[in-house]
Amino acid sequence: MLLRVINVLTSAIFILCIPLMLVTSTSRMALNHTRLYEYGYAKYEVSSSTGLEPSELTDISEGLIRYFNSPQELSVAGYFSPQEISHLADVKNLLRFFFRVNEICLMVAFCYVAMGFVLLRKKWWPMLAKRLLMSVGLTVILFAALGIALAVNFDAIFSWFHRISFDNLDWLVMPSDMLKQLYPDPFFFDAAIIVVIAVGIECLAIGLVSGAYLIYRKRRSVAAVATGGGAGTAAVGDQ
Repeated sequence: MLLRVINVLTSAIFILCIPLMLVTSTSRMALNHTRLYEYGYAKYEVSSSTGLEPSELTDISEGLIRYFNSPQELSVAGYFSPQEISHLADVKNLLRFFFRVNEICLMVAFCYVAMGFVLLRKKWWPMLAKRLLMSVGLTVILFAALGIALAVNFDAIFSWFHRISFDNLDWLVMPSDMLKQLYPDPFFFDAAIIVVIAVGIECLAIGLVSGAYLIYRKRRSVAAVATGGGAGTAAVGDQ
């Protein structure tokens, strides 16, 4: 009974961990890649609105990425007001928490898969495939709801996110402030949609591989029953 409870509990944690792992990993890669920032600069003509050269915009994005990923001070602080610098410090703290969640999810998923293989060997893979399909289904449902919510009322969600994430009002920058000019609200909408689409593609890949594996095993098992031995015996022994 105890083993069954442990199995159900650990499986539930793993299934819930996968959506978190996918969204945090995908968001982390996007936030740490200058292409996302360059996309926004080009789409919203940031160079024209700010008067900054493309090389300066590249320096800013690279400086922010370094700042968010290390203990060093903001090297491009000269472009921002004290309020904006304070807000960027808050963003850095939030991202540090966000990155730790990502690392914990990766560790939990790895340990769960490794332990399952150590205990069950070949019997583990079909069980893992089924759990991955369940997790992918949960992720698709959550992200479909999120995508609809973002499309219907992004501004309200964006404001709500800032209110619960920060304990001050430094995030209420003015339209004339550099942060707002560099990264207007539509940029964050675009970034969110990019993450949603990327996670959807990742779910599709995981679902296809897991589903194809289970179909393959089922057909192999049917063939084993039909032949009554030989290759079929090995197939039955793998289950």
